[in-house]
Amino acid sequence: MRKKYSALIIACLLGCGILSGCQKAEMEVSITDGKATTKVAVPSGETVQQALERAEIRLSDKDQVEPELGASLTGKTAQVSIIRCAAVTVEENGQPTELEMTGETVGAALDQMGIALGEHDYVNHDLDAGLESGMHIVVTHRKEVTVSVDGETKTCLTRAENVEDFLAEQHIAVDKKDRINPGREADIDEGDKITVERVSVKEITVKEAIAFETETEYSNAMYSDETVEKTPGVEGEKEVTYNVTYVDGKEENRTVVSEKVLKEPVAQVVTRGTKQRRRVVSRQKVPDCDGSGHGYYVITWSDGTVEYQDY
Repeated sequence: MRKKYSALIIACLLGCGILSGCQKAEMEVSITDGKATTKVAVPSGETVQQALERAEIRLSDKDQVEPELGASLTGKTAQVSIIRCAAVTVEENGQPTELEMTGETVGAALDQMGIALGEHDYVNHDLDAGLESGMHIVVTHRKEVTVSVDGETKTCLTRAENVEDFLAEQHIAVDKKDRINPGREADIDEGDKITVERVSVKEITVKEAIAFETETEYSNAMYSDETVEKTPGVEGEKEVTYNVTYVDGKEENRTVVSEKVLKEPVAQVVTRGTKQRRRVVSRQKVPDCDGSGHGYYVITWSDGTVEYQDY
């Protein structure tokens, strides 16, 4: 009976290969697949491909493996790296493009697409990040512009292509009468300055004085350098309605809509003289012949009269 059991045990051991020397030593293989790491025990000497099959890891034709699939694994441990071919979407200006790259970064994908980044452009992934299948890379081209509106000036980063889109992006409401410089359809470039002036028109009614006129009468009873007010002038009054244009709260101009005379003015009447004053045309000294030092002056006036004055 003992011999029977011993034979059975030996047969089992031989069947398992323990006593035969055919059993190969196992080793641990670490398989890095992107961010995931899988460890699998495989017999020493198996290939990389066999190790992947044991780990049930599938590859596409464009994936890369280091070491190569046919390489034998030896030693106590081994490292296998899988570099996947990533199918990604690159979106620029709202236009998506499908792209496949193996073992590359976001920055390399942008280079492949010929996308140049400006100083203020934004990418939703780090440029050094590795590509992963399903990754959606969005490139936002932005410009730095300055806008002045409602008494405030601020600097903005914008994706807008023109002024109208910029105002909508920044939630700046504008009225048809408002002045926008440059115009709504103007393209936006880096460093542009955009100004919005608020324009309003109001109708106002005011009372204004009407200046009186001056009428002149002439009198030969007065000298020409004399003037006398005969009737005093009185200002009139009118009611005027204007359309007043305000720019950023300050009046720019006003136009008359209507006028209504409330009180007519009274003209001022003045009397001005016409008579000319006499003036001395000449003054001739005539001494006496007796040597007394006395004599007279012959004075000729502008009206032709002549007078004599002793001295």
